[in-house]
Parts: sequence; C-alpha cells; structure tokens
Amino acid sequence: MPLSSNIITICSTARLVRGIALQHQQRQLETGAIQWQANEVYTLQQWLDVVMEQAALLGLIPADALPVLTLSAITETYLWEQSIETCLARHEAAALFDIRAMARSAIEANNLMLNWAISEADINQPFITQETRQFLRWRHTFEALCAQQNAIEAARLTALQIALIEQYQMQLSAELTLPAHIKLAGFDRITPLENRLFEVLKRSGVQVEMLAIQQAANAQVQYFSADNANAECRAAVAWARQKLAENSHSQLAIISPALGNIRRELADLLDDTLHPQTLQAAHYEAPRCYDFSLGLALTEYPIVHSALQLLRLASTKANLSFDEVTPILLDVYWGSPLELDARAQLDAHLRKNLNASYGLDALIKQANYLQSRGILLNTLLEHLALIDKFQSQSKQKQAPSAWVAVFAGLLDSIKWAEARALSSHEYQTQQAFLKCLKELGSLDAILGNISVVEAVQKVAELSNATMFQAEAKGDIHIQILGLLETPAVQLDAVWALNMNDQHWPPPVKLNPLLPAELQRIRGTPNASAAVQSQFAALVHQRLMQSAPEVVFSYALNEDDRELRPSPLLLHGQSAAPPGAVQTLAEILAQPANMQMLDDFMAPAVADDEKVRGGVKLFAAQAICPAWAFYQYRLGAGKLETPVEGLDNISRGSLLHKVLQLFWQDCENLNNLKAMNNGQRTLAIDGAIEKSIQILNKEISYPIPAQVLQIERQRLSQLMQIWLEIELARADFTVQDCEKKYEFEVEGLTIKLTIDRIDRLSDGGLVVIDYKSGAVVANKSWADERIAEPQLPIYAVLALKYEIVAAVCFAKIRTDETKFIGLTAAEGVLPAVTALEKVSKASPFYRFDDWDALLEHWYISLSNIAQEIKAGVASVTINNETDLAYCDVKPLLRLPERSLQFEKMQTVSPADEVI
Repeated sequence: MPLSSNIITICSTARLVRGIALQHQQRQLETGAIQWQANEVYTLQQWLDVVMEQAALLGLIPADALPVLTLSAITETYLWEQSIETCLARHEAAALFDIRAMARSAIEANNLMLNWAISEADINQPFITQETRQFLRWRHTFEALCAQQNAIEAARLTALQIALIEQYQMQLSAELTLPAHIKLAGFDRITPLENRLFEVLKRSGVQVEMLAIQQAANAQVQYFSADNANAECRAAVAWARQKLAENSHSQLAIISPALGNIRRELADLLDDTLHPQTLQAAHYEAPRCYDFSLGLALTEYPIVHSALQLLRLASTKANLSFDEVTPILLDVYWGSPLELDARAQLDAHLRKNLNASYGLDALIKQANYLQSRGILLNTLLEHLALIDKFQSQSKQKQAPSAWVAVFAGLLDSIKWAEARALSSHEYQTQQAFLKCLKELGSLDAILGNISVVEAVQKVAELSNATMFQAEAKGDIHIQILGLLETPAVQLDAVWALNMNDQHWPPPVKLNPLLPAELQRIRGTPNASAAVQSQFAALVHQRLMQSAPEVVFSYALNEDDRELRPSPLLLHGQSAAPPGAVQTLAEILAQPANMQMLDDFMAPAVADDEKVRGGVKLFAAQAICPAWAFYQYRLGAGKLETPVEGLDNISRGSLLHKVLQLFWQDCENLNNLKAMNNGQRTLAIDGAIEKSIQILNKEISYPIPAQVLQIERQRLSQLMQIWLEIELARADFTVQDCEKKYEFEVEGLTIKLTIDRIDRLSDGGLVVIDYKSGAVVANKSWADERIAEPQLPIYAVLALKYEIVAAVCFAKIRTDETKFIGLTAAEGVLPAVTALEKVSKASPFYRFDDWDALLEHWYISLSNIAQEIKAGVASVTINNETDLAYCDVKPLLRLPERSLQFEKMQTVSPADEVI
C-alpha cells in the first residue's frame, strides 16, 4: 500500500482541531513565513469522510455503499420519536409517555451498541429485560425509516465507514495514499469501534499513536477550599488576574466538571474583573482575554428569542398572556426604533386596562386607541396587521420547506433584525438562526406536511439544539474548559474548580434501555463506579501534569448542605488565598470617598403646577414624603400585573357602584325598613345588574359569565349582611353618593369623591367611606401625621361649613361587617363609640371635645399641605409595613439608606458630612 510521508493529527473534538491549526499558523508567523503548507488536522469523522470521498471517486467502494443523507442530532431525534410513537400507538397509556425523553435514552442506547460493539445477539438471556425488548422494536422501526429516507445516523455512519475500510482493505491499500503516521489528540477514552479502525490501519502499515502531551516536570499541585461555589469562582478569577499581572503572556486554563452550571457566573466575574468596560453597550463585544469552550443554546440569544416569539405570535390565534406581550412590545429587533417609547406606553396601558390574557384583536384595538390619543404607533399597527393577516392565511398544513419561505417572508415584512445595524455578534447569531431555518427546509421527507404551530415548534427545537458562540477575538490567555477537554496550547497554570465528590468522578448513570449487567461487563461509560473511577483517575492524572502549576478547588457548602471534596484529591499543599474579586456592582457601591448629602427638598410646587393624587397624595406625604413626590408629582408608578377575571380594585369598585345605586333608589332608612325580604332582594339584584352593565361598558375586555355569576352571589350576600347593620341605625336620609368636591387647602387644589353623606334628623352629617380590605383602622386620626386622611379631609375641608356628627369607615366583608370611626355624640352609629366616651387607653382620649379633634385634623392636614407645597420629599417612615401599597418603593432605596445610617453612626468628627 502506498504511504505518504506526511503526518496527520486526529482530534477528539472540532474545537481541538481549530486550536491546533491556529497554533501551527502562529508558529509559522513567528518564523516570518509568508506562506506555508497547512498541517493536516481532523476530527475522526472528518478524516473518515475524506477517505470515503477519495475511495468513491476512485471507484474503490460501491457508489451506493453510503446513504445520501446523514442525520443531524435533532433530525435523528425526530426519527426516533416517530419510531417510538409508531410502536406505542396502540398502548393504552400512550398519551402519558414522554416521547422526547424516551428518544434521548434510545439514541444513547443505540450509540452505545454501535461504539461499544454490542450486537443484538449479545443481548440475550439472562440479560434481556422488557425495556430492552421494547427498545429493540423501536430500533428496528428506526432503521426501517432510515432506509426509506436513504439516511443514516452519525454513529452508524462512523461504524459503516470503518466496516467499509475493513472490507475493502486490500483495494484501499493498493490505490489510496494513506498517511504514514497518525497522531491521536485528546482521546482520554478509545471505544472498541475506534480501536477496530486503528488496528486496521496498523495492519496496513500506518503508525498510530497518542500525541505526546508535553508534561510539566515537577508540577506544583495545590488545593483550595472555598465556602461555596460563588466564592470558588471568585477565587479562580482572582487567581487568573494575579497570574496575568505577574506575566501578561501566561497561558491559563480554568477547568470545571460542571461548567454549564457556572458559565454565566464565571463570565460575569471575568468581565467585571478583567473587562469592566464591556458593561457599556458600545464595548459589549470588545475582545476578551478569555474564551469559553462551551457555547449557549441559540435560543438564549436575544435576537433569536425575538424571531421565535414573533413567529409564535403569528402562528396561533390563542389568547396571549400579558407577560408574553411585554417582551414583544419592548423588543428592539423589530419594527421602528422610533416607536420604542410609545410601545412601552402601550404595554403599561394594556396591563392596566386589559385582562391577564387577550387576543391579537384586542391588542390592535388598544394600540389604535392610543394612536387616536396622539401616541404614534403607525409602524407597529402596520406590522400587527401583517401578523393578523398571516394568522388568517396559515391554516393549511404545508411541507417544512414551504413554511421556511413563509416565515422568512413574514420576518422580512415586519423588519426583523432591520431596526438598526447589527453588531458583529448579532450578525453571526442571525446567520446561525437562518441556518436552522434552512435545516428545517431539508426535513420535508422526514416530517411531511405539518401545521404552522408544529413548524414554529420545530424551528425552536432546532435552535435550542444548536450550541452557538460568536467567534472569539483578541489575544486569548484564559481558556475556560470542561474537565474532559484537552487544551490546544501548552499551559502555564491551571485552576480546576468544582472538584467535589458529586461532580468528580462523574456519577454512575446506566442507560435504562440496555441490560445493566451487560453495560457493566462491557465497561461502557457511566456503567459502574469502578468504570467512572478508573476513567476519572486517568483524566485526573493528565490534569495534574498539564501545567507547572495546578490548583484544585472545591466548595464546602451548598445552601444548607455540607459538601465533600472529590476522593481523587490528595492531601497536599494548600493554595494561598488569591485575593478577592468584587463584582462591578459591589465596586461601584463602595466608592473610595463618599460625601453624605442630606438632600430631602424637592422643588416647591409652582403656581401653575397641577398636583395630582387628591386624598392619596396627603396619605403618601404623611407616611413618607418621598413617596408622595415620586408618585404624584413626578408621575412615577409601577407596571400593573393583570389577573384573570376581576382584580381586587375592580371588585371593590363594583361594590361601591352597587351601594351607590341601591341608596339612590332607597334614599332613606324609612324606605329600607318598609321593604320586605323579597322587595329588598329585588332592589339589591337590580342594583347589581345595573352595576355590572356599567362595568362592562367601562372595561376593555369581556368578563367570563362564570366570573360575573360568582360576583353576583358575592355582592348579594354582602349587601344583605350590610343592610342588616344599616337597619340598626338611627333615622337618616342619604344626601349624596359618590359626590365630587373640589377645594383649596394652603393653595393646593384638591379633587376628591366622598362615597356617601347621610343627614341625620337633627341636621348633622355622617360621612361614610366604604372599605372592603382586611385591615381597616382609624387610630392614625389622632397622630400628628394622619396616614388615613380621607375622612378627616372630608370632615374639616370639604364639609367645613356643615355640622359633621360622625366620620366612619364602613367595613363590608363576609368575615366582618361593621362601622369603624368616631361620633360626636352617642347613638349615632351602632357599635361606634362617641368621642366623649372613649377610654383612657384610646389615642383619642387627649381631645377634650369634638371641636378639638376637628381642629387637630385641620392643623395636621394644613401642615401636610404646606410640606407638599414646599417640596419636602424626605425618605422618612415610622414603619416599613406602612409602605405595603407604595408603588415606588424601589425609588426610596431603603437598604442604601439603612447602610448610610449605619455608617453615619460611626463617622468621625474629621469626616466631611454635607
């Protein structure tokens, strides 16, 4: 057989191929070479493909020896799913099976059989189990489907190519020029299938040997324990920073057997420590000095997530959840960038005015409404109309290739990925997604005609199965690797973290579809503790000699659980703590020099400024002045979280409306007493029906009939209970319901609505405020800062020219219904104590008479009004629980203020405090 003089390298991973090729290129450039012959570096599958292609061109193997189509990982999964579904079609519990998980186990079992030379004849008594019999049925069906498509899975392709080399060894030896020397790089474990190939090559005269790894002589191995995984990551990053500070040309590796668990955390720490400038959007894609071997699923990238959520929106007429709509409206990758603010306003409007879920038609209607109010959403409305049209025209099943063309057209029409110029990383990610779309187009024969929903699902699955990482740029000095990966460069130092016993050696994980004992006998991966320990020991020994300095670290705790180091870690020299690293947020939170500025004054209220909030403004100012300033003067607020049906506010408003309508008809106590039970029920039902009709006109979404029926029953029950309380009162006439007032206090114009005002027989007024919450109290009325000011405001400001005989809350709940308040004299309201009769323990005992209480209210409210007008906006609270209904609590920055307060307690006289 003719042998070439060249040497080729076969690597265990494509990443190692790229690394070795890059190292060769760098060495040539360092010698000053202008051109050179590329070294031959392949993965095993790449080299086999080259050999098969040459053999086919020379006619050394039959033209039809290899199938036309090689299945990708996700395509193979689809065929296995079809096979399993076919075999289980008549099973009584077929709908309960997790077909995707069963397919993953079947793929693993099939690969084990092919790579570890396990034939079906080997699976006999006493090994065979019911699960294995079922798997073999699936396998036969899968092979038949592959034959129909002239396709083959990757593992079987490798086995077939090796079998062809073995079968046609004589012809290949005579005609093909094989390398004289093959070096194997990164093969910690060689399967029986691979060994079979290498033996054939050796018999043909090819020298096959493991690539000699340059081992560090007298490597210094140290051990480091950390409190938890986060502390371990911080230590590893601090160590890397220290090593690069000592020698900027160092080649380092951070290695972990659980890299997927810590990838994001490690990346953030590396950026914060070594590349803090990348926090700025303009520098986000700046070259790093580190490179991860592990990419992310394509679906985790924002631009791909954008495309998928748009396709999902267009693929179904099902109602949209509000938390699905928000990311679509705030998505920067489609539509006009000039409308982003308007789309954010639309999102807030939808949350406030629609149910928790709604259709695309409701979304379009609300967008048109805001458009009519001057909020420009022209492009959005145009694109939503295109999506709505797409929904109507995409009802028929089509081949995947047809859906690919349709999807591409839709994304193009709504300007996906065209809102602005894409960055380099975004462009690479976009192209990877388009490649997934193209792959879907190649699955016509496998998937057949599918619905639009199925097509979008397949696109998402293909994207999720695609691991992607934008091409690394810059001078790489830190490689972030999995424990089984072989670095392509000679390393100066290595830090191996997460070396706890639950990660290393890897836990035993038998395949459930193959006989357990057979797996243990053949020594397949994950088959037994002995197999795992032997393999881990081999890798561990390589790792200990991979650099002159190696540090193994492990965590001592995980939450409340104590952890143990890996049994492979030997007792030895402890590594010195490499120093601490802080996240960028921690660094910025602790500036070197801080000046304390007690800035609690906002601008005073201007003469032409309209202050919103009414009674709520006074309540917020009394509890926390900053709350009032942020929410009612600046207009800050939280995004609403809609619910299905009616929220608590709507239900409370509905109760208010029922009470208003009932008393507008009933008018007074005498009329109520004159009603019999049937008449009262009829009046209540009438008020309820009118209230529901008004509610339906006010809200922008339909309320399900079942919800309204429950509300009818609830309201009827509440009204019956409450009217029994009203019947126990002294004679009264309802003077006003939901009466609106506008007046001035200390120059502030206040608008408010009083729920109800009753006039007693002696002419006095009873001011009533309905409450349906669980906690209703009036004790703050005696405080200098009145936290529940609505009734005092009504009494001393809105009705200052009237005689107010009582102020009270009407607490209306099924679990507790009563009046809560104060009266000027006894007998005005049932179970409400007159001011002159309160006990010494009452906060109202200090007031001599009713006029003194009214005077207290007037002074307190005037002081609050003066604060608002002057611009007092301090973060001052008595109890944080008083902020339960504060919409702007994050703006108060209570944790920071607590920290500042603690620091001020320890500040020295020499420190500057402004």
